[in-house]
Amino acid sequence: MPDWMPPWGTTALIAIVTSLLTLIVSGRYVSPLLEVRNRRFQAKMQARERFETDMLTIVSATTRLLAAPIPAGVTDSLRTALREERLRWQTQIDDATKHLIDHYAEVAFSYAQSTKIAEVAMRYSGSARMVWISDRPEDRKLNVLRDTTQQIHALLFDSPVYLVQRARAGVELERLLNEMESPPDP
Repeated sequence: MPDWMPPWGTTALIAIVTSLLTLIVSGRYVSPLLEVRNRRFQAKMQARERFETDMLTIVSATTRLLAAPIPAGVTDSLRTALREERLRWQTQIDDATKHLIDHYAEVAFSYAQSTKIAEVAMRYSGSARMVWISDRPEDRKLNVLRDTTQQIHALLFDSPVYLVQRARAGVELERLLNEMESPPDP
């Protein structure tokens, strides 16, 4: 080392050069990889969040439709208002099932680590839409959609602490999906 440099100068110089090289390498090579990973993770979480939102929309709209039939003997204005509300709720279910079927690949990607869960999520998405556009009676469609959606929501979004309930939901969901996929009764 030069005579003018203090004895600790070599250590400081090595630390500065090492820091600069680490900064350059991480900025040039590591940061872009982390940014890509972050975008993928965000896309995965957004797909799951939208999937859950669609399921909650289906559950709430089916529950409202089942709980609010148009009673006989009401005034025409109330009957019209109830029909409009029911139509709005039906539109919510229609939009949610359309989104489920149109974006099932995003959901499958978000559950790529578990092929079984991805398969169940895709199967549910397709079956929910097909039930909604089927010729089944409305009450039957609403009950099937509500029950199946509650089970898949419990399976995918309940806390891991509730392992037994999630296992039961998986078994019940399999039964309900088989029922959904069977041809409707004439």
